[in-house]
Amino acid sequence: MRRTATLVSVAMLIAAPLALAQGSGADKPKQPEKQAEAKTLTVGDKAPALAIGKWVKGEPITGFEKGRVYVVEFWATWCGPCIAGMPHVTELQKEYKDKGVTVVGVNIWDEPKNVEPFMKDRGKDADGKARPTGDQLMGYTVAIEQKDDPADERNGVMSRTWMKAAGRNGIPSAFIVDQKGTIAWMGHPSTMDVPLKEVVAGTWNAERAREIAQAEQAASKAAQQFQSFYNSGEYEKAFKVAHEQIEGAWKENANMLNTVAWFVVDPEKDIPHRDLDLALKAAERANTLTHGKNAMIMDTLARVYFLKGDLKKALELQTKAVETNTEEQFAAEMQTRLDEYKKAAK
Repeated sequence: MRRTATLVSVAMLIAAPLALAQGSGADKPKQPEKQAEAKTLTVGDKAPALAIGKWVKGEPITGFEKGRVYVVEFWATWCGPCIAGMPHVTELQKEYKDKGVTVVGVNIWDEPKNVEPFMKDRGKDADGKARPTGDQLMGYTVAIEQKDDPADERNGVMSRTWMKAAGRNGIPSAFIVDQKGTIAWMGHPSTMDVPLKEVVAGTWNAERAREIAQAEQAASKAAQQFQSFYNSGEYEKAFKVAHEQIEGAWKENANMLNTVAWFVVDPEKDIPHRDLDLALKAAERANTLTHGKNAMIMDTLARVYFLKGDLKKALELQTKAVETNTEEQFAAEMQTRLDEYKKAAK
């Protein structure tokens, strides 16, 4: 399925990315009994404990010290967006180092054996130039979450007590812990500059942030429900959820609306009864939100009009989508659809 947003990453869509040192936690920890299902976690709640299996870089953090601010950022060695965002996180650590802020990058959804090679040598790029090592990219404390199931090295304690509990299903993902040890904000690292600045300054509106976080979590839950029905072939149930949410939690989210619309019209899916009215409503709303300037959204909307039999509108939108598209990997695909519509219009 081409270029649709990952539904389980809706929280990210709504937001709208030294030398090796081992601390005292470097030795393999005693494996505890696997914890029960994680409780829910949102802004305003007390931050869960740091459950670290190994401190890879920097001084170990024994707990959240009162009066200090912490950024807990989750990443994996295989995550391209995580790697791309590391320089920005490093800059934030530099900026706030003397203002009582500690950033810790916690490796999750990964095999611990992958981390040390990542820190030391990431090989060469297509031009033969050595890629920056993880050690060079991450100018902040680095750790690996504690694993508590020998049969599942990719998922550990913090995957559950932080990420899963908060309904966050994509990385990179960051949490700001304020001076009182509570979660002040959570979201994509690329969007945390303002929240971090205000939390440090003591001007952060925690109540408003909690309301926003709860709305995002509700949207994420609905997206997972939609995806669950869709993946199991229960399309009518999936579309029912979408009808409710495009006037609710997803109303201002162009990416999510576009994703839902494409799921309805995707030519690679054999859907018995496509809800084209739903797709049209979602795609038109997404196009309005982006002022008719997003090629991907226009491509989706053109597909909807094509399936509804409005070839003139489909051609108009698809032509504009092809002309304004800047994503090279989708150029041929979009041109193929334009050719298809032209042929049908003859």
